[in-house]
Amino acid sequence: MLMPGWFPRFLSGHNIERGWQAFGLLLALATLLEFAAGTGLAYVAGFGRVGVLLSQARWQWLLILPPAWAISYLGYYQGYSGVFRIGAGPVLPRRTLAAVALAGFGGFLACGSGSLDGYALRAAGASRAGARVKVASLAGLEQGALAIVGCGVAIVALTALRSAVSAGAALAWAVVPVPGFIVAFWLASRYRGHFGDSTGRRAVAGTLLESIHVLRGLFTHPVRWSPAIIGMAVFWAADAVAVWAGLETFGFGMNAVALFIGFASGMVFTRRTGPLAGAGVLALILPLTISYCGAPLAVAILGVFAYRIISLWLPVPLWLAVLPALRSLGESGALCPVQLPSLPSLPQILRPELSAETIV
Repeated sequence: MLMPGWFPRFLSGHNIERGWQAFGLLLALATLLEFAAGTGLAYVAGFGRVGVLLSQARWQWLLILPPAWAISYLGYYQGYSGVFRIGAGPVLPRRTLAAVALAGFGGFLACGSGSLDGYALRAAGASRAGARVKVASLAGLEQGALAIVGCGVAIVALTALRSAVSAGAALAWAVVPVPGFIVAFWLASRYRGHFGDSTGRRAVAGTLLESIHVLRGLFTHPVRWSPAIIGMAVFWAADAVAVWAGLETFGFGMNAVALFIGFASGMVFTRRTGPLAGAGVLALILPLTISYCGAPLAVAILGVFAYRIISLWLPVPLWLAVLPALRSLGESGALCPVQLPSLPSLPQILRPELSAETIV
């Protein structure tokens, strides 16, 4: 059965040009996906056990999530601005950059694939190719910083805290990241010039290698770009603290080393790059990887669910506040103003007025 034409555009576009009905529907859909994922895993863990934990919950631990989220955003902004400033190309004004970073950090407005970041760069005057490279570089820094922190934590686990987490869970994080970085940087340095004016898969490969070259510039000049690298590490660490607080809410104080390895293993993408901030997907994966690293499954399910729901809804007032600034991006520069669509039917509600393919 073929998917309706609006569905691929829905997954690849951004949400800033949708109407208020669409925002409400998409938030409801994301929340439903989180509940569906949590309910499915609760069935596996046992509804009885989950019910007991809910009745014994210490809800005051959830007060940690808002400040953890704020610290996480501050770190994310530093990493985000570093990628936008390195190399050639236009630079967004600081307030605009903060608004775009906030939208990407919360994830809901971005809708996945970095389309909103590409929109902002194109509005500032970047070329299509340049915007693609910066967007891919941002995704690389997100996952690269996670790999660096995960590698350090895993080495500590294997050498000093052997009882904290199983060797099987930590070994891959201790061994793979450094050789992976070296090989990726070498490939980018050697072959990035071989894909000029390419199309199709060769263009994708060229964008990937160029983005790795941008990251090489960050990591080979760590003093100059330390705010970006440290900021993205802070982003991940504070996010992990939010998950830890979720587990504490339901009575389990998890070892920080074991928690981070489980957290890093389950973060297959960020809220910025996953459709609807990864709704339903991360809520399925994270409890399993955290449980593998030592948390009871029922606790992991509830703790991650609390973290995911709060991460979805907490930024809503903030992204509503920055929405006018995001919508004004197209009013000058490379893009034209975009008119809000009428919303008479479901396909039209879910179809972005301006798709990612139009921008990047």
